[in-house]
Formats: sequence, structure tokens, C-alpha cells
Amino acid sequence: MRTTNLYCIFLLFTGLILVINADFQEKFTSGVNGGIDCAACTVLVGLVEKLSTVYNETIVSSLERLCNSLPVEMKAYCRVAVEFLGPIIIDGLVRKESPDDVCHTLKYCRNDPGQSECRLFPKTLSSISHSNHQRTIHSSICTVPGIKEICDLLNKVFNNHLPLVDLDGDRFSSESTMRGSSWRGKDCNDISSTIRPGSHVINGDVPIDHNCNGIFGLNSVTGGSWEEDLCNETQRMGIAVLGDSLSAHFHIPEQWLDAKQFSPAVFEHMWFIIENEFDWPQLSTSTGHLNISWPNIEGPTRSLYSRLFDLDHCNHRDYQNIAVNGARTGAMIDIAKTLTRHPEHDVPLLVLYAVVGNDVCNGHPDTIDHMTKVDEMYTNVRTTLTYLDTILPKGSHVLTAGLINGSLFYQHLHDRIHPFGRVGPPITYTDVYSYLSCLQISPCNGWLTSNDTLRMLTTQRAVELSEAVRNASFSFTPKNYDIDYFQYPFSEVFDKWIAQGGQGWQLIEGVDGFHLNQYGHAAVSDAIWSWLETNKPQWLPKQNSRNEDIEKIFKDQGGY
Repeated sequence: MRTTNLYCIFLLFTGLILVINADFQEKFTSGVNGGIDCAACTVLVGLVEKLSTVYNETIVSSLERLCNSLPVEMKAYCRVAVEFLGPIIIDGLVRKESPDDVCHTLKYCRNDPGQSECRLFPKTLSSISHSNHQRTIHSSICTVPGIKEICDLLNKVFNNHLPLVDLDGDRFSSESTMRGSSWRGKDCNDISSTIRPGSHVINGDVPIDHNCNGIFGLNSVTGGSWEEDLCNETQRMGIAVLGDSLSAHFHIPEQWLDAKQFSPAVFEHMWFIIENEFDWPQLSTSTGHLNISWPNIEGPTRSLYSRLFDLDHCNHRDYQNIAVNGARTGAMIDIAKTLTRHPEHDVPLLVLYAVVGNDVCNGHPDTIDHMTKVDEMYTNVRTTLTYLDTILPKGSHVLTAGLINGSLFYQHLHDRIHPFGRVGPPITYTDVYSYLSCLQISPCNGWLTSNDTLRMLTTQRAVELSEAVRNASFSFTPKNYDIDYFQYPFSEVFDKWIAQGGQGWQLIEGVDGFHLNQYGHAAVSDAIWSWLETNKPQWLPKQNSRNEDIEKIFKDQGGY
């Protein structure tokens, strides 16, 4: 019981270190010197020490503060974990050992033969191992009884990329998390697979709202259906994105790691965040549809979907975010098969294909050898494009994107203090990148490195793979959609932001230092929409002159 509860806590803090992703074994090595378990332990123990510093309190009080900050469901588990591990943590920190050393005593960190020692904190005079503490815990999180069932449940959702709650099997859900309506338009009837966002209208949607856009029923004045009256003259167009963690909008609240901002308020929505895989698709570049005021995230929501909705409210809820943390183009064909569209029963779809980084990113020390090759990239993209031609309705559009220049992350962050290092010994992003690389669990050894040559070689490969995406796109002649290619406006957004007086780091996620934050997502959406208006205006629906009538009659159209 105690071990299981302990790992509930560790499972949470492991997520603060790495992107949870279905392609983990391909993207990362298994790690050395304790790998992920070591990193999670070091962060957890380090946070306790930092809370003690901020509040000028004992380690015991800081452990209690940590537990009290968690949601009510976790507090009891946390206290049992503290009872179980507390003596070792307290003993080590009171002796002025660093969190690295405490985690060595706990056996989560180790020194593997032939590997360099991995440390996030400076060595202290008390950097010794307390071998008298007997090891009583499992070394692998997901083998612990009780947690194994939790891991199995999460893996089912994270690996299948389909809604957990989907009674009719149409891949849409009435629940928000677990790949539900945060990711795909809300299902307005989860017991009929023919009723879902994006479907064609049936019998004017008089008795039933088949497309779930919130417009249905009979206009008593005209005698016709509201759907035909308000939407019949418009070009309905849904949107979907096939991508990686950038499109999914990966974000870990920095308040979870900054001891000065640590409070119960920042953990209020913890389970929602975890159930969404630490992703925020509801606020993302492509499928953002909400503005929230949580303390966990800051910035406006401007998305491609929201702009399509603004043009024509009949497009309400017709979005699908089919993005997966860690996804590479080799896995995209299987991921694309979770996209829901029928060539005859559904309306056209605008698809953004944006796998923009993981084909050059991995945690291997010999990272170049594990990058996707140009011929593989071409084949992978063509395979997915061929599949899309079998499911997309005529009149659909596909826009493929090249890879980003991820060296900008290091350029703008390397000498800045990481949120975890704002209290106690300063820890820079370079320190974090080097630590994860030492453990061989870095999300991108090629770009998140102080090695200028390696960053340059990684960017060069990204350029070569972008050309492969371009060639695959223009050499393919689909039957059901037209296609174009553009360079993902990553560098363009940074250049514009800086030209307007901003600083590059202001667009980057604070915790992992390897994704765009909410401001960055809004800026990328602006750039993509501008590209579409300039280069593909025929892809976009016309302004619906009846939008105000829709708002007056159907209010928020059922919301999200």
C-alpha cells in the first residue's frame, strides 16, 4: 500500500520532466544512471528543499506543505508516501546532502559502469551514500502493483490516441479529457455513430442535430429547417491537424516547479492536465476553442479553427487535433487512422500535416544515427498522403509543413535560469539540458546542447527532411483533395516578435524549454492564417451573413 501510494506521487513528478508519448521506445533510450526515475526523484526532493528555503521552515514542514498543495484525492497518498520515504529524505537534507545524493540513497539514481556521473545540483561536503538505508521500493514505476493498473489505463489512452469514453465508436466523446472534446468536437449524441461533428445534414437536421453544430429544428416562419435557412448557402469546412507535441500544445505549468509560486491553486486542475497528456489542444494553434483564466497558463487563444468558426458559425465543433507527443513521420500513418472522416457522409476538411521536429530529435548519445533519413521521410509522408486520399471528402485540402529550426530554443534560453533553479543554487537551461542528456533521456540531443556543431548538423538534417516533405507533397496527385506545402513559420514568428520589441524566450515554454507557449501558439496561428489568406484564399469559406442570427437564436450553439 505504501509503495503504491509513493509511486502515485512519483508518477506525477515524472511527467514534469518528460513528454508522455506513445513513441517513447523509439524516441528515447531507456536511460542510464537511473534515467527517468532518477530525474523525477531529483526534482521531487529538490522541490522539498526549495520549499524549505522559501518558507524558512523544516524539511518536515515542507513535506507537509507539498502534500497540502495537491488536490484532495492526492493528499492522503502523499502523506503515506512521506511517512514511508520521509526519514530518508529528511535525514539526507538535514545532513546538507544534495537532492542528487538523496536520490542515490533512495536507489533511484545510480552510477552505471562506463557512464559519466549525472548531477543537477552542485556537490556538497556531505555528498555520501547512506548504505545503511535498506532499499524497500521498486525500481520501475509501472511494475508496482496498483500503479500498474493506472499505467495500463494511461497507456491505453496515450497509445491508441482515441477517446476513452466513446459509447458509439465514432471517435468523438462527450467528455473533455482522455482524447475527448479537448481534442475533437464534442459529441452531442454518444449512442449514435451517425451523429457527430463534421457529418452531412440529414433531413435538414429538423428533429436531430446530426452534425452537432448546435443548429437544428424548424423555422416556424419560413417552414424550412434552421440548418437550411442559416447554413445552406455556406461552404462548411472542418479542420484537423496531424502532428506532434508542438501541435498538441505540450505545456507543464512552471508554478509546479518554482517553489516561490507553489500553492494549492496551481494544482487545482492537475488531473485534467494529466488526463490530457500535459497537452492543451483546446488552446492550440490549430484547434484552440477556449479562453481560460487558470493560473497554470497565460496568453490569448487564437487558432485556425476559431477563425473558421468566426467566418461561418455553421462550422461549430468541427475540429480534430490528431497530434501525439513524440510522433515521428514513421508513426503518422497509424496515427492518421484515428482521424474520423468519411468521403461520402462528411463535409470537406482542411488538414494541416505538421510533424515538425521528432524526426531529428531523440535521446541517443549518437543522435545523428537515429534521425530519420531523407528517403525514409519521403516514403513516410507519401504513405500518409495516400491514406488521406481514401478518407477525405472531395473538396478537402491538405497543407504540409517543413520542420522547424529547433536551435532557436537553445539560442534564446541557454543562459537563462530555469524555473526549478530560481530558488537555491541557480540552475540554467543549459544545466537542465546537460543533465537530461547525461541520463540519456533528453527530448532532443541534437538541438538542446551546447555543442554548436551538433546543433548545426541537426538543423541541416531538418532542412533536408523539409525538402523531402516538399517533394513528397508536390509529386503526389490526390483525387479527393488539393495539396500545398509551406515552411512552418517558426523562425518568422520569432523574428517578428523580436522586431516588435519582444525577446525570444517570451515565446517558449518555461519548464521543458522545447515548445512554444501560449503566446507562441497564437503568433503561429496568425502567421499560418495570413499565409492561407494570401496563398490559398479559395480554401477558406466565405463570411456567413447569418452569423448574427445564429448567435441570437442558438446562443453558444451548445458550447464545447
